Formats: sequence, C-alpha cells, structure tokens
Amino acid sequence: MSREDMEHGPPRWSPLIWGSSVFLACSLLLLARCLYWPVVLKYPWPSRKAELLRSGEEPRRVLFAGSFNPPHHGHLAMLRYLAQRYNEVIVVVGVNPDKKYLVSPVERAAIIKQIVDKEKVQGKVRVEVVSGYIWRFAMKEKVSIMFRGIRSWEKDGGEERFLYFLNLCGPILLGPLKWPLPTYFLEGKPEYNHVSSTLIRNLCAEGRSKGKMPDLSEFVPKSVSSRVGAAYSKTE
Repeated sequence: MSREDMEHGPPRWSPLIWGSSVFLACSLLLLARCLYWPVVLKYPWPSRKAELLRSGEEPRRVLFAGSFNPPHHGHLAMLRYLAQRYNEVIVVVGVNPDKKYLVSPVERAAIIKQIVDKEKVQGKVRVEVVSGYIWRFAMKEKVSIMFRGIRSWEKDGGEERFLYFLNLCGPILLGPLKWPLPTYFLEGKPEYNHVSSTLIRNLCAEGRSKGKMPDLSEFVPKSVSSRVGAAYSKTE
C-alpha cells in the first residue's frame, strides 16, 4: 500500500457494492430459512381468505406440478381444491430427460385431461407438458404460487427438497435474476395416504406378470381406471 493510500485510510466500498452485498446476504438468509422450513399445507386445507401474497393481493393463477405417473385419487382431491380456490390452475407434467418412463408425459397429460372432463372438476384447469425448469415456465405464465402434492413432509420431504431448492435458487442463480415464486406443499387427504403412484405401477406390473388387468378402481378415478391399467400393464 502506498503512502498516499495510507494517508487516505482504507478504501471505501461504493454504495452499489455495499447494497449488492447486503441484498445477497439477506437473500441467502431468507432462502436458507425457506429451504429448511417450507410451507406445508396440512389437511384440512385452508380457506381462500387465509392466504395473501406479499403484495397483499389474492393469488389468481397457480401451478400444480408433478410427474403424475400415474394420476390417482389423491391428485384429483388436490386438483378439485385448487380449482375451486383459484381462478386458474395449470397442471404441469414435468419431463425429466434422465428418466425412462413406461408411459409418456403426453399420455399422462391426456389422462389428466380426461379426469378433469369426466370427473367434472369445477374451475378453469389447463394441462401442460413442460421440459426444462418448471419455475421458468411458471414465471412466463405469470403464476402466483407453485404447488406440489405430497403425502407428508416426513415421508416425501427428502425427495422434494432438491426440486424445492431449484425453485428457490434457480431464478437468482440461473436468471432472469428475479425473486423466486413461492412453492407450497399440499399434504394429501388422510383417506388417500395409502395411495401412491408407485403402488399403482407395482400392481400393474404384478398384473402384467400374471397376464391379467389389475383392478385400480380403489386408487384411480373410475373414468380412467381401464386406461391407466392398460397403459401401465403394457410391456416396455
């Protein structure tokens, strides 16, 4: 350090650098809090008036994301609730290029559309297949909240935490440098705690090995039980 620098004291941070550092530190602290204490909506689910955005406005368009591999009674109960509560629900079937599915995302989306139609889900519901980051799609669609369906955080939290981290940090680290959308986890109705997509796939695999179609009416809506059974009982 030169004598001139010593006489003038240590260099001062510019207001821009100082402000950016404070913003980054606060953002990281808030993200850490959200990551370890996620918003989990337990059943019975709250009424519409119980929830407002930070802006004080009621959320209108929400996103309900999952693999829906396959969709079942638990998913339908959540979809009914969201469709009655919000002006529009976008159901997103995510595409993971690293996974190989017996039933394509397009076929799963078609099954969800059939459920919405045949089960007379009240409200505006749109079904989309999305590859890439779902939070980017959500921001493009001006979604207020992203929802994920779980049995409970204790059972599914470990698997959900990575996707939750992407939803929180993606907009900040990967661009377009926006504050992340809130992600809420919707716990299923207790009466459907025994129902899971994995269970249904296993039943179909068992039926396939025995050469007969499984009875899935206990697990999926009757309007699509035959379609789901046929789709998931076929050989790869």
